[in-house]
Amino acid sequence: MWKLDNVTSPNTDAADQIRRQALTLLAVAQNGLAFADDPYDRQRYEQVRGSAEALMGLVSEGGPEQLRAIVALDAGYMTPKVDVRAGVFDSNGKVLLVQERSDGRWTLPGGWCDVLESPAEAVVREVQEEAGVNVGVEKLVAVLDRDKQGHRPHLPFHVYKLFFLCSEQSRVPPDPTETTAIDWFALNELPPLSTSRVLETQLRLVHTHYLNPELPTSFD
Repeated sequence: MWKLDNVTSPNTDAADQIRRQALTLLAVAQNGLAFADDPYDRQRYEQVRGSAEALMGLVSEGGPEQLRAIVALDAGYMTPKVDVRAGVFDSNGKVLLVQERSDGRWTLPGGWCDVLESPAEAVVREVQEEAGVNVGVEKLVAVLDRDKQGHRPHLPFHVYKLFFLCSEQSRVPPDPTETTAIDWFALNELPPLSTSRVLETQLRLVHTHYLNPELPTSFD
């Protein structure tokens, strides 16, 4: 693997700093509650978690109630969530993109990994559901930190993004609830991107690996 040097630096404004400190405190609290037995220690960790939720509520559109709901679904030792994305290209080098229902913008097909599902299995499932394309997974292109890449808006949890190079094998009807449109685009004719999910630099990175499959996996 080789480390990317030209990634976008995270925003260092006050709101982002508050969010990052809140996530740090939340991780300390949640990890402590996962292992602490002493009732006084648990009480202190609950206080730290409350402070973290309050801080996050200052900079999050969803507020502390939404954060508590997310934390409740991820009890135990706090770890990053995993998002997988597939780079699929046709014979002309055009990339497969899907249009998201939530914002009307375009992205590589993909989404969250499910429990008991490997990253490769997840990306195959997501492409089939969102784009109606059965794919074979050829290569892990990159493992990237969502914050370091500069995605907006910020999320109330930490995310690793895994990009895979995939090849089309067959086509099936897509799930109509997942996306509103499916199309292939040249890299110099990209539609408006859903930058919460994918950035143009990431599309170009996947395309570079498509043209040069011998390149090592990128990270960070």
